[in-house]
Amino acid sequence: MRVHLENGLTERTIVHWHGLHVPPEADGHPMDAIEPGETYTYDFQVRNRAGTYWFHPHPHTLTGPQVYRGLAGLFLVSDEEEANANLPSGEFDLPLVIQDRTFDWDNQLVYLPNGLMDRMMGFLGDRILVNGKPDFELAVSTRPYRLRLLNGSNSRIYKLAWDDGTPLIVIGTDGGLLERPVQREYVTLGPAERVELWVDFSRWPVGAELRLKSLPFYGGDVMGPMGPGGMGPGGM
Repeated sequence: MRVHLENGLTERTIVHWHGLHVPPEADGHPMDAIEPGETYTYDFQVRNRAGTYWFHPHPHTLTGPQVYRGLAGLFLVSDEEEANANLPSGEFDLPLVIQDRTFDWDNQLVYLPNGLMDRMMGFLGDRILVNGKPDFELAVSTRPYRLRLLNGSNSRIYKLAWDDGTPLIVIGTDGGLLERPVQREYVTLGPAERVELWVDFSRWPVGAELRLKSLPFYGGDVMGPMGPGGMGPGGM
């Protein structure tokens, strides 16, 4: 893979490939950040298993605001192992990037409105966006889907579950596909974490509405895609 990063911003930046096994010069370390108008070339082989990875800026002190303003995206890797699993593909393979944001009265993004306190405790937005859209809805067919979820929020942790109590079927996490699917009542995603779900929408009648919601939680009662976690207070 070869990428030429051209910095069209008014501040320095660099791209980090989150979860990929890359050489040091392609990792996007803050010391490699380029100034406005400069170019940085990445050239590396993708050596990861099939899975849901992502990229984001990584300049010192500027990572948070640059991610918040939209400079992040998914990096999907495929291989023969994945192809042999015969998973839903094409329009039935859905990437879902979840982010919380705050907007002012002019509909402009607001970052760290409370200054120092938000820097210490973590900034939480008051609107939840999926793939950049508020109040996200999606019409699906009565068939199996593969859902790739990324928590692209800066600080917020999500404890995700179907609103009707149907178990989640987890088929992959940050490291790629699991050896076999597992069922969970919910999954917890911290910032930058990914999880892949398999869901067969034919089990619900045509016209039904299903919501993926974030449950309230406190500290030690959360569980990640594969086990308990020790993350701090959160919820939505």
